[in-house]
Amino acid sequence: MITKIFGAVSRFSKEESGAAMVEYAVALLVVTAIGIGTMSAIGGNASALTDATCTGLSTGVTDAGLTPEAC
Repeated sequence: MITKIFGAVSRFSKEESGAAMVEYAVALLVVTAIGIGTMSAIGGNASALTDATCTGLSTGVTDAGLTPEAC
């Protein structure tokens, strides 16, 4: 399986010019950077929402006269 993958990459690199390979690498880096940035933003928002929900639930339970458990 790995031999087939290396063979395919080898054939591809021989068929394409060096400039095209650099363009593909740069495009891959740009897409990766955008993906990482997006996931970081979504992760930060999800964490904030989870914290707010936990705080709200704890406050509601305390207001009802119960003892809150750790979220």
